[in-house]
Amino acid sequence: MSKYLYGASVQGIQNFIFKTNKLKEIIGASKLVEDLGFIRGIIENNKKARDTYSVEGIKNKPIVILSSAGNLRIIFENKEDAKIMVKKFPKEVMQKAYGITISQALIPFDDTYERCSKKLEQRLKFQRNKPPLPLDLHFSILKQNPKTAKPVVKKIIEEDEEIYLDKATKQKIDRFKQFVNEKLDLENLSNSKNKIAIIHADGNGLGKIVQNMDEKELKSFSLALDKATIGAKEEASKVVKGFEKNHREIILSGDDLTIVCNASYALEFTRNFLELFEQKTKNIYKNDSLSACAGIAYANEKYPLHYAFDLAEALCSYAKKDSRKIDDKYPPSSLMFHNIRSSHVKSYSKFVDDELTLGTDEKILCNFGSYFLHEYKDRPQIDVLLKTIDDFRKDGSPISRLREWLSELDNNRTYADNELKRINQITTWKSENLSNLYKNLSLENLIVTKDGAEKTPIYDILQILAVEDKGDKK
Repeated sequence: MSKYLYGASVQGIQNFIFKTNKLKEIIGASKLVEDLGFIRGIIENNKKARDTYSVEGIKNKPIVILSSAGNLRIIFENKEDAKIMVKKFPKEVMQKAYGITISQALIPFDDTYERCSKKLEQRLKFQRNKPPLPLDLHFSILKQNPKTAKPVVKKIIEEDEEIYLDKATKQKIDRFKQFVNEKLDLENLSNSKNKIAIIHADGNGLGKIVQNMDEKELKSFSLALDKATIGAKEEASKVVKGFEKNHREIILSGDDLTIVCNASYALEFTRNFLELFEQKTKNIYKNDSLSACAGIAYANEKYPLHYAFDLAEALCSYAKKDSRKIDDKYPPSSLMFHNIRSSHVKSYSKFVDDELTLGTDEKILCNFGSYFLHEYKDRPQIDVLLKTIDDFRKDGSPISRLREWLSELDNNRTYADNELKRINQITTWKSENLSNLYKNLSLENLIVTKDGAEKTPIYDILQILAVEDKGDKK
């Protein structure tokens, strides 16, 4: 009897989750996505999973090779079961999570797993390029949800206000109600400065590790990676006091982590997560270990969350690019961050041009990162940055004068140099950690040559002091 290799890719997850700025809908959406773990339960006849999603008619228990990060790989023992999966599976998923689409492919499993997997990937790529048919098409005469432009399926009254729900929004709210019994909003996560943080972390070098695995190794590796990522997040949460009650998981699967949290805890938590992720994935496959990079987007609690997520992802990509400059095969762990101050939606490159580049003739850049978990030559380290920030929290630190210095730096370099001289004449504050952050850096010399450009770390330091509410230190 011939075997068949089935593959499916879930698309539109990020847009599905972050299409709204209401945390209860975001949590509901993330839980619906988390329910995609039901796949393993369905195939292996798990009753609890079947109560949520069901693909009836599959008779022989197939082998689930991969079921994480929106990807599914299954080996079926016969053609009949495979055909049932192809016919019913996308419908069952898409009807219960409007907005998510599924691309799928099926091939005979008549060669090695590696060769069949490459062939399957080619077919999946072709399927992903086909435009999906949305399930919520509508006529113009139908009433629409003004926030999503999708047809209304239900009207509810909330705080004396009529709210119209489309199918996807209703599904998210219903799933949220299963998860919690009280209403949540971003104000409950923000600190006293009304700031939240979106953290996105992603593993490095995963593709190079899995490309030569056979089916048993891939299955074992997938489970081990999930366990390591979840374990790293849980332990990092306990290390940072106050973090456990002030964050919400959005994505926690495979080597991906996305959370929303109180801005005061974001940098310290991310540093600890990167360290624990390295520890828990050490020699995860033969002699290969993993690292991770992260992006932190700080924003006001009212800022559109899906745009902040896009920025966090872009910052993570920036850190990855920096890490690959050190070691392309085994990139080290690093992070980038940015505090969104304007109400305009921008890409990170636009932020760099508009906000992080000072001066007219002589350009000074304020994006001093990436910041690395471990020590590397000519690379700022996260721990030294944290110590330097603590120094600036102490009494007598020239924070306000340095803000004026940055303003002068944008207008006139000569005036800025004179302002810095005055700061050094009147202050008794000292920081040894500032000089350890980067070579030739000191309060007397706050602009250094880095990455082929003149840069200063002061903007980054002031960013963290502006978003955290940890208070002054004596």
